[in-house]
Amino acid sequence: MWLCEASGLRLLFDPLLRPEHHCGVFETVPRRIVNAEALRPDFVLVSHRHPDHFDVPSLHRLSRIDPDAVVVTPDALVAWAARTLGFRTVHALPPAQRVALDGVQLVTTPSLGPDEWGMLVEAEGAVAWNQVDAVLRDAAHVRAVLDQALPSLGQEPTDARAQGVELAIVRWQPMLEIAAVLGHRTAFPYASYAELLAQAAAVRATAVVPGANGAAHVDALRWMDRYVFPVSERRFLRDLARVSPGTQPLPLRVGGRFHVEPGAVTLEPEGAAALIEPLDGGGGDPRRYRPHAIPELLDPNPNGHDEAITRPRVHAWIHETLAPALARAWPGMRVREPLRFVVEVVFPRAHDAFTLHVGPHGVRVEPSNDEDWDLLNVVAGSLLWEVIEGRRHWGDVLLAGCLRASTRAYSVDEHGLRRADVGETFLYYALPYDEAVERAVRHEVHTCLGRSSNS
Repeated sequence: MWLCEASGLRLLFDPLLRPEHHCGVFETVPRRIVNAEALRPDFVLVSHRHPDHFDVPSLHRLSRIDPDAVVVTPDALVAWAARTLGFRTVHALPPAQRVALDGVQLVTTPSLGPDEWGMLVEAEGAVAWNQVDAVLRDAAHVRAVLDQALPSLGQEPTDARAQGVELAIVRWQPMLEIAAVLGHRTAFPYASYAELLAQAAAVRATAVVPGANGAAHVDALRWMDRYVFPVSERRFLRDLARVSPGTQPLPLRVGGRFHVEPGAVTLEPEGAAALIEPLDGGGGDPRRYRPHAIPELLDPNPNGHDEAITRPRVHAWIHETLAPALARAWPGMRVREPLRFVVEVVFPRAHDAFTLHVGPHGVRVEPSNDEDWDLLNVVAGSLLWEVIEGRRHWGDVLLAGCLRASTRAYSVDEHGLRRADVGETFLYYALPYDEAVERAVRHEVHTCLGRSSNS
């Protein structure tokens, strides 16, 4: 979350007002509450639909304070939510667009991810680039994006300021969000980290601040932090200074203010402290990279659901929805023999297993765990129930370490071994990821509005 003040306008990027987010999977680092009434944004810019940037309760709060703030986003789902929550003016703005405001120019920069952008902001001859989570191919792609976008802001390359960006808020953490739970490598990601450093250096900004990745897992899921965040902010700033000696690396300061002028950036560490209420003493970063043995999956049941309700519903979903979905998908998996899909569902007091034999003659479900499985999914029962009911989506469960998947599905004959064309998180065949996201967002929006109407 960033608040940008330029030429009398206030631009609020990706508001996240409270510490807990992503359906209670993550909390901000450090934990803090933002004084929503003090923000007073003219524009609310939501870069994409990931829940650490698109937080429905935060948008709901802001809509009640000032429904006339203008929401801008590239994502139709975000736009729908903003309108439904009560914002009167919502604009869908794709990448590579220029917007001229009163004394401020904006250019949306592209991403390889769908419905997502970063943004260049120019005012009084100074330029800031909030990359947000936008993904670019490599350092050359960064250069190409800037070479195309900066001239539209009146920023031409010069010998003194090669590319005209004063402050760049960059991607920096080579995250291993799902490596451990999918059985992938959790070793240090040398290549992806080297690429992030090269891309940050390629901006040739006056100053760089590490953006995003300002969250840790909540206490019950804190073990995940040993795998997900392999680089500390301190290490990144040190490495960037070596890779790009001409760039000033600046730390991210919650409650700080960055002053951006042509050719200069300064940090006032407490300049925006009035906007922030620290929680728990504002302690240090709890994340530690120690990528070793992964613990057994337990169901945290964060919302206290009754197994007498959740367990039969999950069993029925496996038989009535998952099984036929896998049978429909089997012809496209490029195997000749049936595949054994094993689902283990871990509840607080029960551990259920099902083997789905899927092949050319349909599907057979057995209440057992075939240890010679071809694909294995292990999932927390209470969270699976919430996904089935549209109360959360697969991303919450996966990033919480509460959905794990492995595959060894293949065909083998005299010509050798060929991997099956099948997704390892095969639960998605019954409920596609994007559909789960849309259902969960709609549930959260309507829940917010229901609470509003009852207050």
